[in-house]
Amino acid sequence: MTLKITNRDVRKLWLHTHGLSRAPTGGLDVLRIIKNLGFVQLDSIRNVTRAHHHILWSRNQNYREPMLGELLCKHRSLFEHFTHDASVIPMEYYPMWGKQFRRMKQILSASKYYTALPGPKDRNAIKARLRDEGPLSTRAFDTKIKGEKKMWSRPPHKLALDYMWYIGELSTSHRTNFHKFYDLSTRIIPADILAQQHTDSAQINWMCNAALKRLGMASLRDIQKFWDAASLAEVKDWAVKTQKNSGQ
Repeated sequence: MTLKITNRDVRKLWLHTHGLSRAPTGGLDVLRIIKNLGFVQLDSIRNVTRAHHHILWSRNQNYREPMLGELLCKHRSLFEHFTHDASVIPMEYYPMWGKQFRRMKQILSASKYYTALPGPKDRNAIKARLRDEGPLSTRAFDTKIKGEKKMWSRPPHKLALDYMWYIGELSTSHRTNFHKFYDLSTRIIPADILAQQHTDSAQINWMCNAALKRLGMASLRDIQKFWDAASLAEVKDWAVKTQKNSGQ
């Protein structure tokens, strides 16, 4: 059975699912806006204000810039990680992110960019400093790039901090003037959230359904790219299983 929908209805559906179908006024619930969107991408580009603030303000003009930082570092209602780019994500979704941490570890371990990654001993030394001193930015370290300095070269401590952030050992504590401060995930993520465990299959199922709900309509590639936390093959497998379970 083929479902047909007019271009006009498609536009209405798109605006509704992206939170743009109503006047951007009224009572403000920033966390609810982010949950409805799934995540908000962080962007250093600034034209009047940074792009992520524009995303939220365009959906409710009562939004003010400090509100996002409060949700992230004061209330711990959000965590920061990588979808298709650095993003803030509702904290309650964190238990569905375990597969992404493992996926990023595999990707980074095979990346030439991380061939200069400090070993476990040096990474443990960084974690010890965080444990003793609290949240630190890259400016708290002074290791230098060895050899030829290329455009995207990063000092060893920066590689280590980012690597541990990508694989879930570290989390963003807060940002100051957009500079990220890292801390141990066990001190950032609530214990009851960390304790939750879900199978890879359950995480993929949740991600695909959550993506489709927020996109309104999508190809399998669109669903895969929404979170960018599963492979296209895994999304295709989810679609086949979903179709079988629905009896279609």
